Amino acid sequence: MGDSLHRDVYWLLRRTSFRLKAELRKKIEKHGITWPQFHALFHIGEQGLPANELARVLQCNASNMTGLVDRMSESGWVYREHSKEDRRVWLIKLTEEGKKLLAEVQPQHRRNIEERMGRLSDAELKTMGDLLGKLLGEDPWEEN
Repeated sequence: MGDSLHRDVYWLLRRTSFRLKAELRKKIEKHGITWPQFHALFHIGEQGLPANELARVLQCNASNMTGLVDRMSESGWVYREHSKEDRRVWLIKLTEEGKKLLAEVQPQHRRNIEERMGRLSDAELKTMGDLLGKLLGEDPWEEN
C-alpha cells in the first residue's frame, strides 16, 4: 500500500471497473457486435426509442449516435422511423434480426457477469453492494 489508503482503494476500484468492463466487452465482441452497439440494442428495446433519447442514455453526442445507428442499420439490426406524434422525431427501432441478436447476446452477457461475480459469495456481494452504496451516498438496493 502507498502513502494513502484512500487513493489506493480508489485506484483499485477504478482498475477493477476497467478490467471487468474490458473482459465483458471482449466477450460481447465475439458475437460480432461492439460494446456501444450492444448497449444501443439493449436500450432501444421492443418499442423503439427517439434518437435524441438514445444519444442521452448512451451518453454520446448526436453525431456519434448517428454514426452508430448508421452502422447498426447497415448490419440489419435497426431502422429509423418517423414518430407518429411528431414527424421531426426519428424513432430507432429493432429489426427482427436485431431482436434475434439481442435475444442471443443479452442472456450471455448476464451469464458472463454472473460467472465473473461468482468469485464472490452472496454475503460478499451484499457487503460490496452496501459499501459501494455508502460510497455513492445512496441505497444500492432501492429501485431508481
